[in-house]
Amino acid sequence: MMKKYRNVAALAAGAAIAITLSACAGTATPDAGAKASAKAFPAGSTMSKIQKRGKLIVAVKDDFPLFGMKNPVTGKLEGMDIELAQLLAKDLTGSADNIQYVTVSSADREAFLEQHKVDVVIATYPPNPERQKAVDFAGPYLMSPVSVMVRSGYSGINQPSDMNGKNICVTAGSGAVAMVPQNAPSAKLTTFGTITECMQGLEQNRVDGVATTNSILLGLISQNPGKFEIAKGDLLKDGKVASDNDSIGLPKGDKAFHDYLDSFLKKIEAHGDWMKIYKDTVGTIAPGDATPPPILY
Repeated sequence: MMKKYRNVAALAAGAAIAITLSACAGTATPDAGAKASAKAFPAGSTMSKIQKRGKLIVAVKDDFPLFGMKNPVTGKLEGMDIELAQLLAKDLTGSADNIQYVTVSSADREAFLEQHKVDVVIATYPPNPERQKAVDFAGPYLMSPVSVMVRSGYSGINQPSDMNGKNICVTAGSGAVAMVPQNAPSAKLTTFGTITECMQGLEQNRVDGVATTNSILLGLISQNPGKFEIAKGDLLKDGKVASDNDSIGLPKGDKAFHDYLDSFLKKIEAHGDWMKIYKDTVGTIAPGDATPPPILY
């Protein structure tokens, strides 16, 4: 059985339901000196309000390897989403330490923005038509195909169509919930609240595969060497390779903040910061070169 890993770079291009809201330990006290040296923003703008508050409040994941994962030794959050959030905090307040993390599930991301519990969501958050009715998106900052992870040596799924008749785990609120039936109409969906639960279900033979973005699967594989592999072929959507465009979520209708976030993403690309955080995180596992994705939203 042939399996392969694939690039998660741009133009190649996810997840939980438990309602959790918790500020992570170690939230920094706002740095007054850094705040004073930060750029000036229009009075009354979201950017100005964040700067005056002295910290960015951002929703993140804490169980997604390579993106948002709590280090079991240090207790600190690590990953591409975390480093991106720190860059944003620095741009807004003058210091990357002026940040408060709020753990969020995939199913609750829109609610946290609508209720203004957070300023932004940076949590492997791709837009879709339903989400875009409730919130806005800036970016994307990463594009990744959607794939299926199986147990190492398992021959039952060699391509997406092989999911027919199989028990496939997806996380509530993820794009894979709709994509799996498009690729395998008779697949049996098992929905869990977190990607960790899906992985455990696969390990315990309760499901046959886990469908989510390739980049997330690579992170799970990196933390569980020899246990899992990715089936050949990516899931399709409307006849094309399905791509999850991880973007920054923000409250609906704030055009000035949206435009600022897009310009921020362009700036970190131009200055080489995007490449650095990619290589420090996803790039440690994903093969091949990476290219920052074009701004689509």
